[in-house]
Amino acid sequence: MGTAHLRCGDDLRARLPAAGWAGDYLAFADPVCQGPVGADGLMAYLGIRARFVALHYGAALQDVRLRLGAEYAALNGLDRFERVLLWFEHDLWDQAALIRVLGLLAERRALEGRLFLMPADGVRPFAALPDAELAALAPAPLTRAQLEAGALAWEGFAAEDPRTLDGLWRRPSPLPHLSAAMRRHLQDLPWTTDGLALTERLLLQAVAAGASEDGAVLRAMLAADPVFQVTDLIILDLRARLAEGPRRLLERGAAWRLTAQGEAVLRGEARHVPAPRFQGGVTVGPNAPWCWDPRFGGVVEARA
Repeated sequence: MGTAHLRCGDDLRARLPAAGWAGDYLAFADPVCQGPVGADGLMAYLGIRARFVALHYGAALQDVRLRLGAEYAALNGLDRFERVLLWFEHDLWDQAALIRVLGLLAERRALEGRLFLMPADGVRPFAALPDAELAALAPAPLTRAQLEAGALAWEGFAAEDPRTLDGLWRRPSPLPHLSAAMRRHLQDLPWTTDGLALTERLLLQAVAAGASEDGAVLRAMLAADPVFQVTDLIILDLRARLAEGPRRLLERGAAWRLTAQGEAVLRGEARHVPAPRFQGGVTVGPNAPWCWDPRFGGVVEARA
């Protein structure tokens, strides 16, 4: 029967055997923290996810469909393993993937006693640990309360109304890093103060501070936000979004530069009008119904 290592990416595929962790490596690479997730039924969900990933990552749609289909099918085969070790870290990317997985596995009674959560320290990614530290990690049995907390969080994450999720992150969770990640997810709704999402604001601040090329922007954003560790593709996606339209916030061209509108929004003298997109199950756009209010520290209905 053996062991399965379930991880949201391939970064540990070679590292785990080197650190003494034997078993099958199963990558779950659906970037759940980006794009639409609200769909009834797994096949409909896979369809919208494949289209989003193909469009935003410049991949062939059929290739994405095949990969996502294989990764979700692999979850159905977990019963054959004696142990399933869940390698998910503290940040939003991993926690969103974790609750997606737990939402699918919560009713799989055959897996009870076989699921184990690997202990993330809340600071370093697993890939940054030396082999000796990876080898010394002790898997903790995943409890029924943790499974149910993950499934409930997924329902809130995928809902059109974000208030359920806004209530969940405020309560103590049996999943140690979930509350901070879900709060961070909701902070990427448009803010009542300026219309920017938190990630958008951090990007504009990095550019305003002098980051003028891709690598510098990425490094500045990683240093500024330990809960949502963005990737190079995420910042390029953000750049494309913020450089569109007559009221764009970023200049087009090789160098990263703020427009006059971007400078005004960052100073609090103008308001950003969000382009259409999805934040989990929530629709964001010029007339988005939900905002993040930093004064209240939570989700509020947008003013008419």
